[in-house]
Amino acid sequence: MSFRTVRPNSKSFFILSILLLLVFGSCKKNVLIIEGREVSTQNLIAPKFGIDPNTLFAESKKIMISTDSIDASKVGLEIYKKGGNTIDVAVASSFAVSVTRPSSTGIGGGGFLVYHHAKSGKSYAFDFRERAPSLANRNMYKGRPKEESLLGYKSVGVPGMVAGLVQIHKKFGKLPLKEVLAPAIRLAEDGFVVYPDLSEAIQESEQDMSPGMKKIFIPGGKNPEPGEVFIQKDLAKTLRIISETGEKDFYTGAIAKALAEEVSSNGGPIHFNDLKNYKVREEKPLEITYRNYNIRTMFPPSSGVHLFTMLKMLETKELHSMYDFSQSDYYHFLAEVMRRGYSDRAVLGGDPGYTKIPVETLISSEYAKEKISDFNPGKATPSSTYLSRLNLKAESPQTTHISVVDAEGNAVSTTHSINYRFGAAVVLEGYGFVLNDTMDDFSRSPGEPNVYGLIGAEANSIQPGKTPLSSMSPTIVLKNGETFLVTGAPGGSYIVNAVLQSILFSLDLNLTLYESVARGRIHHQFFPDALSIEGPATDTATFNQLKAKKHEVRLGNNMAKLFCVKRENGTLYGAADPRGDGIPLGE
Repeated sequence: MSFRTVRPNSKSFFILSILLLLVFGSCKKNVLIIEGREVSTQNLIAPKFGIDPNTLFAESKKIMISTDSIDASKVGLEIYKKGGNTIDVAVASSFAVSVTRPSSTGIGGGGFLVYHHAKSGKSYAFDFRERAPSLANRNMYKGRPKEESLLGYKSVGVPGMVAGLVQIHKKFGKLPLKEVLAPAIRLAEDGFVVYPDLSEAIQESEQDMSPGMKKIFIPGGKNPEPGEVFIQKDLAKTLRIISETGEKDFYTGAIAKALAEEVSSNGGPIHFNDLKNYKVREEKPLEITYRNYNIRTMFPPSSGVHLFTMLKMLETKELHSMYDFSQSDYYHFLAEVMRRGYSDRAVLGGDPGYTKIPVETLISSEYAKEKISDFNPGKATPSSTYLSRLNLKAESPQTTHISVVDAEGNAVSTTHSINYRFGAAVVLEGYGFVLNDTMDDFSRSPGEPNVYGLIGAEANSIQPGKTPLSSMSPTIVLKNGETFLVTGAPGGSYIVNAVLQSILFSLDLNLTLYESVARGRIHHQFFPDALSIEGPATDTATFNQLKAKKHEVRLGNNMAKLFCVKRENGTLYGAADPRGDGIPLGE
């Protein structure tokens, strides 16, 4: 068989070119149809390789779940179809994601949850983060190697995940706990397909893992590859025990005894009574009004209070007009608001049971006006202006978030973590769950200079029973008294600013929900004194104008990943961040 090349003459080539232009020019490759609108992808973060952006947003009428795990979103929908309510869905998804994202979260960690009950109009907030053990003290790491608060048994705080999820389910759930945990047990017992991020996380953490952990995550000495099935038999056994006994065995039974013995015998501070005495904290969420929307978020030691300070500062200007007139002015103002909000967090952030946090002052309009009163439209304010006794710790982006809303407006926003990637890099032998390294979230040693030569804040010092400061800020927005937006993110110190911008994009700039999670973002966290910008957030002219205002501008990826749900005009919209691995699912 022979082939020959056909070379068109100039006339036929011209006609062919016109036809191709007409055909392909009419295909709007850079446009997505979202919420009935044409949305340009120009300012949006591109999804990971091989992911169709159309899978990252969804619409439904009955239920919407958005998580950082495809399997966890499917579990949530499965539980809803079995008659579960929003709490059942959130708890089932939380246990499922603890199986599928072991580098980020798990039953050896803790978290926060905000729940809104539509019929009563009441919202509830729960703190089930890890606590400092009774033998912990403010000087336990003083002069010690950094690794002691990051890796191994000395870095483990008392886990709260199981107590929190089980008790919340007991109070508000509908289905039996056994039924709610069954999908997570199945994922651990039968396995799930390894995704690229997990394979990469295992490879990067291999040298830190304990021998017992390697047996689970590197079976036969071979790192699991994407596409392989990953099985966790010991974890399945533990989840089955929890499904049958609730939190009892984990905190006062065989699991508690095994955990206390293993940690303490390896030099860690946890003892049996620390688990036996663990208490979930329930309080009313913090609440403000922002541009006629009611916003509710976690109480301290969450950073929600500082999110509210920033919103109140932003409320002093009309942001939509500013953004339309000059993006550089908008980003300059936003960066200066972030700088001031994070300066408060650095000085005041901590557990209100152990340190005085002037919450009512921090969320007041008067305080916000005073805080932003020295704003200079033409020049950045050096962070050194606000230097004081600071806590400038870097936080791990290895966290996860789940948002759930149903047709009636019942809503859950929950964020949880084991702190750094694979926590303390040890598992409880025979039970298969990764232990957290949350002790590193405290100021390691107040009075000891950190990497910036600054002193750690006393507000976040280590004390027995104390909860460390956290950036996790699960948030619910109400419009006319009804659920409008549920937002939250993993991402360490990037979380607060990501949640902030998701609110601004939706409420002030009137973007679609997917745009609000996929838009390029900026980030300023006070120290280092630098403004981080994602490429799609701005153009060259805006970039140069911000530099001219004396910002130290750095291009870089934003570490936070938003998973949000919006409820509007009888429709539920879900969106998953293209920076992550999850999807929204609805019915």
